[in-house]
Amino acid sequence: MLIRPALNEADMDAVYRLTHDAYVALGYIQPRPEHMLRHYMEIEGLPENMVVVAVDDGAIVGTVSITLDGPGGLHTDHDFAGACDAIRAEGRPIGAAWRIITEPGHRATMALVVELIRAAITVFQHCGTATGLCTFAPRHERVYMRLLGFQTIARTDGVGAVNTAAVLMRGSVAEAMQRMVPPENPALATLATERMRLIAALRRAAA
Repeated sequence: MLIRPALNEADMDAVYRLTHDAYVALGYIQPRPEHMLRHYMEIEGLPENMVVVAVDDGAIVGTVSITLDGPGGLHTDHDFAGACDAIRAEGRPIGAAWRIITEPGHRATMALVVELIRAAITVFQHCGTATGLCTFAPRHERVYMRLLGFQTIARTDGVGAVNTAAVLMRGSVAEAMQRMVPPENPALATLATERMRLIAALRRAAA
């Protein structure tokens, strides 16, 4: 299994197809003619957003997106704006992990999900993020409390385009690092370093 950044349009199309098929299987959306689901597109295009994929035997079988907080905000602002602003007011760098998706053959176990979470933790750590935010279906709430020490801070009956109940959870990146101990991944370290340089350059230019 290779965990790496999404590299091109073909990778992203695979991510959108994987997301569509997973959400249809879970009953979150109805099948769409193009068999792709693109949501939070205003977040997708931000320089603060990074997409990571899991590749097995040449096929993308999982994905996670990682967004650093910035002028464009986070996907969690759509449904939990007040809670997100309260966390921002604490004054520590925050980010969000979202679109944690695996293909059906890997969905029966948590193994691939764990590797994707480790990838997100790695990127957050290299970017200096202190607090990570995620939205999950309520049935997964206890799992992430146990695995990562996450805390639930808000709930909603309908989140975004998928119209399903969700909980907003937060956790310490440092604690998550200790609990899950991500393996070394030079590709993710490079992704984080290069993206931080890009963000810094863009912000200098806008100042």
